[in-house]
Amino acid sequence: MSVFPLFNKRRKTVKEIEPHEVFLDNLAQKKEEEFGTSKKRLEVSLSLQTLRFFAGIVFFLFLLLFGRSFHLQFVEGEHFSDLAQNNILSISATQLLRGVVYDRNYEQIAFNSPQFDLLFKKDKNFSLKKKEVFEISRIIGKEPKNIAYYLMEAKEGSVVVKKNLEHEELVQIYSGDLLSSSNFSISSTTGREYRNGEALAHILGYIGKIDKETLRENPEAYTIHDYVGKTGVEKFYEKYLTRADDKIKIEHDVAGNVKNEEIIKTEESGKNLVLTINAHLQEIVFQKTKEKLEEIGSRKAAVVVLNPQNGEVLSLVSFPSFDSNIFRKTSDKGAFNELFENKDAVFLNRVIGASYPTGSVIKPMLASAALEEEIISPEKKIYSPGYITIPNPWNPSQVTIFHDFQAHGWKNMREAIAVSGNVYFYTIGGGYEDQEGLGAERIKKYLSLFGWGSKTGIDLPGEKEGFIPSPEWKKDTLNDIWRIGDTYNLSIGQGYLSATPLQVANGFASIVNGGKLLVPHILKEIIDDEGKVIKKREAEVIRENFISQKNLNVVKEGMHQATVIGTARSLQVLPVKTGAKTGTAQTSKEGINNNWVTAFAPYEDPEVVITVMVEGVEGVTPVATHLARDILKEYFKEDLEK
Repeated sequence: MSVFPLFNKRRKTVKEIEPHEVFLDNLAQKKEEEFGTSKKRLEVSLSLQTLRFFAGIVFFLFLLLFGRSFHLQFVEGEHFSDLAQNNILSISATQLLRGVVYDRNYEQIAFNSPQFDLLFKKDKNFSLKKKEVFEISRIIGKEPKNIAYYLMEAKEGSVVVKKNLEHEELVQIYSGDLLSSSNFSISSTTGREYRNGEALAHILGYIGKIDKETLRENPEAYTIHDYVGKTGVEKFYEKYLTRADDKIKIEHDVAGNVKNEEIIKTEESGKNLVLTINAHLQEIVFQKTKEKLEEIGSRKAAVVVLNPQNGEVLSLVSFPSFDSNIFRKTSDKGAFNELFENKDAVFLNRVIGASYPTGSVIKPMLASAALEEEIISPEKKIYSPGYITIPNPWNPSQVTIFHDFQAHGWKNMREAIAVSGNVYFYTIGGGYEDQEGLGAERIKKYLSLFGWGSKTGIDLPGEKEGFIPSPEWKKDTLNDIWRIGDTYNLSIGQGYLSATPLQVANGFASIVNGGKLLVPHILKEIIDDEGKVIKKREAEVIRENFISQKNLNVVKEGMHQATVIGTARSLQVLPVKTGAKTGTAQTSKEGINNNWVTAFAPYEDPEVVITVMVEGVEGVTPVATHLARDILKEYFKEDLEK
């Protein structure tokens, strides 16, 4: 094929014509004939302006890409690096155990134990199958209709069907078809178990699901899944007992498999408490109190046993009680509501949380005050015909009679304490005839020195202050004047006065230990898992020497005579010499009284003070004294303190 030269006018050059150009030229000619001149070209070269436009777009996109890359890598590089790290790393908290509790002899009384709960996942689209309900009913022994109603009424989320499954129940669930449903599951947790949960309930308390307020106040210490102390030492010493968490860094691969685990923060487990309580004595006190209440047909009582030398609480029992283990055994709200709504207030710790008129147990305090104020000699005798009469100052023909429970005749201070003569204490309290009385203000002063009218400071939640009335209080509160009759009533522990059984016991402890008012306490020491003592509780003195030893000895001698010739003669059967003061406080019900006694032993070197208060006793039967006798008999027979 021949090649013809082609002259290029613009560049003044000659160019050879290629064969394919001849072919294209022929094709173009055919197209021109078919479509016309305007559509004859197959290729059109781009103009310089168009090329520049496209080049600008490419350059702009390049700059945009470069800028974004720079921002991600250098400006937000650290942030996205952390995100990337989190894709392969996770932080897990491993729950450590709550501290356990021991009695004074290192016998464990609060335990951690594994617990398995049956849960039901309830959401908006949940379904409850009849077969499943009947299977649950068969396993846990509840009526199918009750189970169905409970699950239907429960709020959305994880509903506890049965807490703390028994071993047999757990086996039946795993061997059946129940867990094949996505709605049911088994949760494994660590529960709390208490030795003799009913006897120790008001001391140990119990734990429960954390409330919103506690979680809000301690966001770093707890999670929404935690359990915290609700009452007793479980609550008071929560900050020591609560377990901390180990923080573990877990590395995953892209498939989610664990590649490595590393502990990045190690916290200590909860600390362990050693209490001053003697668990064996506690069980004896609880059982003896229960038997005595059943014998007389009463339901309410409070008993506390103290070491008067250091303020240690050896036993504390409040009736009626509850079983602390119930919060581990069941999730039945009905059972809980029944406890909380119980008319006898089973959660009330009557030793510290209820205050009562004290009756005649006030008299040793009043005698101490009269001796300290030197208004009477302990040898001076006052005559009791069985009453005193007070004329009306505006109408002398009208008199008010203040009764004694019998005519005691002539009695000095020791004898008056022993027989609990009201007339003697009316006289030294409010004054009568030629004998000066203390008066309301001085009575209040000395009762306050003995710790009445204010909290003792015991390391348990829910303590009450009690109350000591005064003329100012009566005027401000009742809009009434204070009368001599108010002072007489106060002098024998009646009227507006109230004290807790612990306040009474602690006041007596200061009489028998030489005049030291101590802070009673439950905690002996805090130890770690290796038994190392972290914190030791020492005796804490509030005040001392506010009554002279000479005057205290007179009062103690009177209380000893009460066990020989007086109102506490039933204590003579004990193997040690004792002292005591009884009391009967009237209630709003005619003929029904609260019965008191406080006793100490041995007389020469007291190691225990016991206060017993029994509510709702008919007449003046010395129920409290008999109960104290039975407890002290066991105490000294078994030498429980050692």
